[in-house]
Amino acid sequence: MEINGVKEFEVLGYKLKVRPEQGDGINISPEEVVSYVKRRALEIQSRSPQLEPGKLATLLALELARENLSLEHEYKTNINKLHDETIGALSLLEEVSPSAL
Repeated sequence: MEINGVKEFEVLGYKLKVRPEQGDGINISPEEVVSYVKRRALEIQSRSPQLEPGKLATLLALELARENLSLEHEYKTNINKLHDETIGALSLLEEVSPSAL
């Protein structure tokens, strides 16, 4: 069901209303997000079928947070490495041709 751009989904037995994110430059639909969460929840549930929905949701949130933090750390490391390599390259260019810069 969709009303004014807000879509309703059922996730882990809960009915949720999701509004598409706007203005972040990345177009990921609510359907894609919900599908991803359901798939990941099923992965956890297949390993631990006795989990209640609330505990399953908590474990999923922790797992997704860990992955997100890992990606953030990797991104920052890569940006710092790129920065250092750029500074090094500029230094080499200045040594070879100081007047060109």
